[in-house]
Amino acid sequence: MKIKNIPQHVLEQLIEVIRSLVKVHSIYWIGAAKRDSFSSYIFNSKVYDHSKQEYEFTLLIISYKEICDPKTFMSEVFNKMKERVKLYSIDYSYNDIKRRLEAGDNFLSRLLLPENCLFEESPLSLTGYCYHPKKFEEIKKAWEFRLNRGSYFEDKTDTVDMVNDESARMVLVGQTILQTCAALLGVYWEWKPHYFELDLLLNLCKHFSKSPRIVLPKKSFTSKKVYSQLCHAQYNINFKTVDDVTMKDSDYASNLAERFLRKVHKEGNKKLKELELLHNRKYTNNYNEMET
Repeated sequence: MKIKNIPQHVLEQLIEVIRSLVKVHSIYWIGAAKRDSFSSYIFNSKVYDHSKQEYEFTLLIISYKEICDPKTFMSEVFNKMKERVKLYSIDYSYNDIKRRLEAGDNFLSRLLLPENCLFEESPLSLTGYCYHPKKFEEIKKAWEFRLNRGSYFEDKTDTVDMVNDESARMVLVGQTILQTCAALLGVYWEWKPHYFELDLLLNLCKHFSKSPRIVLPKKSFTSKKVYSQLCHAQYNINFKTVDDVTMKDSDYASNLAERFLRKVHKEGNKKLKELELLHNRKYTNNYNEMET
C-alpha cells in the first residue's frame, strides 16, 4: 500500500523495523505526516546548508505477543529509524483482536479495512459498525465519566495548600489532560486507551480535533519546557527529590489544561448530538427493514 506524500522506501523500512522488534500479524495505517526542515550555517566564511525530512506515523499494530512497554517500543523504532521517524502506535495482541471482533468493536470495524492495511499475514474476520441507542448511551456515559474526572483533577490544581509542591501539581495537571483526551477518543473513535501516556494521547487526538494544539508545544522555550515537565511529571515526582518546577511553570500548565478541558467539553457535546441522531436513526431504519 502507498501513502500519499510518504516515500515508499520509508514505509517499507518502518515495517521492517517493527517486524524486527515484535512478531507481527498485521499493521494498519491511521495517519502519517511529513515535515521538511532546512538550516544554513556560516563558519570561517563557509556556508553549510542542511535539509532534513522527518516523518510521523500513527499505526495500529497487531502482534502475536503483547507489547508490554509501548513507550520503550516506540523509542526503539525511533532510534532504529535514525531519529527520522516518530511512531505513535496503538498495540493489540492477536488473541485480543479476535475476542474484540467476535464481541463487536466499532473502533476496529472502521479501522481494520483492506485499504488501511500495510502488512498482514492473514486476513481478519471483520464485523460491521453497531448502531443502537444503548450503544450511544454507553458512549455518553463514558464521556461524562471522563470529563467529570478531568474536572476533578483540574479543580484540585487550584486548591490552596499549606505546603507547595509544584511537581505534584504537574501530575494533577497531567491527569486533567489525560482524562480529557480519553473522553475525546471515546466520542470520536469509540476507543478506550489501554496505555495512558500524555504525548501519545494528545497526538492521537489531533487526528480529528484542533483542541490538542492548546497543549502541544509551541516554538517558545517556556512552552517546550512546560510540555516536557508535563510528559515527565509522574517520573519526576517518583524519582526526583528536588522540586525544580516553578509556580510560574505549574500556573502556565494549569491554564493550558483548563482551556483544553473547556474547549473539549463544547466540541465533544456537539459530536455527541451527531452520534445520538446517527445511532437512533440507523437503528430505527434497520429495525424497520427487518420488519418488512
